[in-house]
Amino acid sequence: MKVILLKSVEKLGKTFDIVEVKAGYARNYLMPRKLAMPATKANINGLEKTKKRFSKTIDRLRVQSMGLADQIANTTIKTTLKMGIDGKAFGSITSANLTDLLKEQGIEVDKKHVVLDEPIKQPGVFDVKVHLGESIDAILKVVVLEEGEES
Repeated sequence: MKVILLKSVEKLGKTFDIVEVKAGYARNYLMPRKLAMPATKANINGLEKTKKRFSKTIDRLRVQSMGLADQIANTTIKTTLKMGIDGKAFGSITSANLTDLLKEQGIEVDKKHVVLDEPIKQPGVFDVKVHLGESIDAILKVVVLEEGEES
């Protein structure tokens, strides 16, 4: 069954792509979640009109995202983590913490865009991926020091 993706779906396609999927996957997963619609002639024609209408907006958002990506790539965040005597951390640094630290630097990012496989629980230098949109990613350098340690 051919469907038009209304939102990007990982390992399937990005917004406004026309893809072939199994009918059950389309009916039971994609369409109820408003991720796709059937690729009928009328929907495809409507898609072309929508693409034309929103192409300028999409280009403007892409330029803003690329500027934000450059700003993030040139930023290094330093933070501390309280450590116990045995080397175990008291707490951790999560994507929400990194979002707050970025906000202090004047960079507004949603915590959902900060990609952390697991929270940071040890001192060191980490490269954290920030996903800003369709194929626009930035690498944020995070320096985690032990509390009381000098840089």
